[in-house]
Amino acid sequence: MSGLPEWVRKHKKKGMAVEKRGDSYYLTRVTSVWDPEKKRARKVTLEYLGRITPEGVIPPKGKRPTELGGILDAGNYVYLENFARHLEGPLRQCFPDDWQSILATAAIKLCYGEPFRRMQLRHQTSLSKRLWPKAALSKNSLTRLLERLGNQWPAQREFFTKISREEKHMAIDLSHIFSTSKNIPWTEYGHNSDDIWRPQVGILLMWGTSTKRPGFLKLLPGATHSAQTLINAIWESDIQEVVVVVDKGFWSSNNLAALEEANLEYVMALRRDLPIVKHTAHNRYKKYFRYRGRVQWWHAQEWEGRTLYHYLDKTMAAEEESNYLKRVEAGQETMTRFRKLRPRFGTLTLLTDTGLSAEKTYSLYKERRDIEYTFDTLQNTLGADTTWMRTRESLQGYLFIQYIALHLYSQILDHLKRKDLLKRYSVQDILTHLSKATVVEIDGKDRIGEITRQTKKIIELLELPITERPGH
Repeated sequence: MSGLPEWVRKHKKKGMAVEKRGDSYYLTRVTSVWDPEKKRARKVTLEYLGRITPEGVIPPKGKRPTELGGILDAGNYVYLENFARHLEGPLRQCFPDDWQSILATAAIKLCYGEPFRRMQLRHQTSLSKRLWPKAALSKNSLTRLLERLGNQWPAQREFFTKISREEKHMAIDLSHIFSTSKNIPWTEYGHNSDDIWRPQVGILLMWGTSTKRPGFLKLLPGATHSAQTLINAIWESDIQEVVVVVDKGFWSSNNLAALEEANLEYVMALRRDLPIVKHTAHNRYKKYFRYRGRVQWWHAQEWEGRTLYHYLDKTMAAEEESNYLKRVEAGQETMTRFRKLRPRFGTLTLLTDTGLSAEKTYSLYKERRDIEYTFDTLQNTLGADTTWMRTRESLQGYLFIQYIALHLYSQILDHLKRKDLLKRYSVQDILTHLSKATVVEIDGKDRIGEITRQTKKIIELLELPITERPGH
């Protein structure tokens, strides 16, 4: 565009576009993406920045600074930044135009659980606007962001690979989220926790068994739970050293054959009533180890070249026995059936081809609960169980934002475990208390606001310099 006034030309920089409408000039932030159909790059508008005047750019009304006394929530963001740093580099590389918007949105989701329509307000009234000043969080900007992220699946895969390189073993689990959108062809009907028939899509999560962090998240069609689904996702993720850890509902000869043909190691729980599970008297369990303080007795047997580990938790067995006898006394069961089932009480059988010890195999399976807990967090704490995304691409983009929030959550959870604080505080408790450590903007300088006694106590327990870097 030639013949632009000097006061307009100075805003025309890399990544910026100027548009003239009538006698006015408007500024937008743009990027280019490859269009596989047209086989050429096309310009994509990332954000409308406002009208250009000789005095500068006037932002649109929804993006003008919110005047709320200059008080910013700060402590929760300073704390989160400690865990966001190692994500920043890979995000910059994979999403150079959007990494700040991704981190800011994930942080606000985690801290407040805000819907998209209130993201911009939270951003402007917190330290988020200092940490990620180029984040575009208006409702329209976020709608476009989700679509872009969903269309950048190769970049997502690259990001997952980068942050999972140090992980030695990845466990896998499958779950689902419900969606009422009629524009997502992958939805299929399934039951929710209240046994209500609703449309849903599947999600697959890989979870690092040593780092305790999510490594890979993928949207799946419908409610598929086959071995081939896992195999395809593992190949696509390019993540090495995967051990497939699955629960009792996954067992079938076809699933087992598919995993072995793909040369994937597995730890698979088996139902107690399967013919290959041979129950013995409790006094036949001769060896034991302790797992998180509880004694686990065990014995092993070979089954067609694989190992079956049988475990017995005598405390759990006593509880099951007591509950079953109550049903006998109430006339709901018989003593004959009690004697038949008694050897099963408190037992767990795991089938594996890993060659790992009984203790390590048991540990891998139990650590699967971390994945289940993570899914619970994704679906409840972060509000991903019911979404109103209109397309598969926007849903995939939405899940990526949730993944980043989940990654931050898992790191905080690990930090609280190491500080032995989980008995007293949840992750949300900590973030809520820390949000009360505020920064007050006075004459262009930052001052730490008044901090409550409880918040001071938590800052001391966390042993991090949360109030020493308030306005960076």
